[in-house]
Amino acid sequence: MKKFYIDKVYNAYVGLDAKQRKDLICQLNSLDIPVTKIEAYTYPEAPGIRHLFFYLKGNKQPVPYFLLEEEILQMFTTELYKLLV
Repeated sequence: MKKFYIDKVYNAYVGLDAKQRKDLICQLNSLDIPVTKIEAYTYPEAPGIRHLFFYLKGNKQPVPYFLLEEEILQMFTTELYKLLV
């Protein structure tokens, strides 16, 4: 697996505007990744700990980024960085 830097990915994601976030979800859906929502979260009691939670169709509970399949996580970061160019 390629090295995954949550701080870099988290900062890139929170830097997107609402339209870019919607476009990202649409692009992931077109790649057969059934994401309905992505939530960026920082714990108030530990501001250095950051997470991205993925809400997937058919799942009641969100999936933290570190439990996603490596291929899905890689496709997410690729599509995310395309929006920043």
